[in-house]
Amino acid sequence: MRMKKNYILSGLTFILLFLGCSKIKTPEAKIEREKWIAGFSDSIDYYKQQTQRIEENLQEINSKISNQLENFEMIKKAREVSGYYLLKGWSSKVPFTTTSIYARINENEKIELIATLQGSTFNQIAVGDGVSEVYSEKVPHDQAFNFRHERYNTVYFSGGKADTIAQFIAEHKTEKITLKFLEGKVKQNFIIPGNEKDMISSTWNLFNSQMEARTLQKELWICSRKIDTFRRMMDANKEMEPENLKQK
Repeated sequence: MRMKKNYILSGLTFILLFLGCSKIKTPEAKIEREKWIAGFSDSIDYYKQQTQRIEENLQEINSKISNQLENFEMIKKAREVSGYYLLKGWSSKVPFTTTSIYARINENEKIELIATLQGSTFNQIAVGDGVSEVYSEKVPHDQAFNFRHERYNTVYFSGGKADTIAQFIAEHKTEKITLKFLEGKVKQNFIIPGNEKDMISSTWNLFNSQMEARTLQKELWICSRKIDTFRRMMDANKEMEPENLKQK
């Protein structure tokens, strides 16, 4: 009888211990969920730090752009649809009626290269330093972006390949750069003078700073969206907590 009693007491003790442990021990799924939710807060902190870094870089690049713009002037002509930024001191020199090339930045912050060839025609250009060359797109004769007047031909180049040419000139401005005027198999060479290389280099530097600013603004927008997303996920998970569900 005593053995049976001891057996019953031992069984009750085991049950009580088991129940006590079950209250203390948190289920693995709950632990993982808590870690998952805590990760939202860590992510928010991370993107806040990123936002601060980007804002500091953006402030710095905007200050740089402001200083660079002091060397440019906005040109607006009645016969042209939109204005453009041109390096100061060049408005009286362009448009050229002799073989030459210069750069400007339009109101949409896109760089444009304007090349002029006297005595012949062309629809494409290339620049090289004797080691490497970069080519523009072909611009067909249309009297808009490729127009002819008397004994000279002027072509406007823009887009990714024009950007590459401007960058090439800026990065090699201390070297001898050959500008090639191309049309089919016809090719004419022109050595870009120092003042035109410096002018294009200054224009490229401003354009490049503006590109950096746009990239940072995009990164800032992405960080803001990520922070908002993680906050919404945190709020949604808080609403699903048992104590919050009971209050509803």
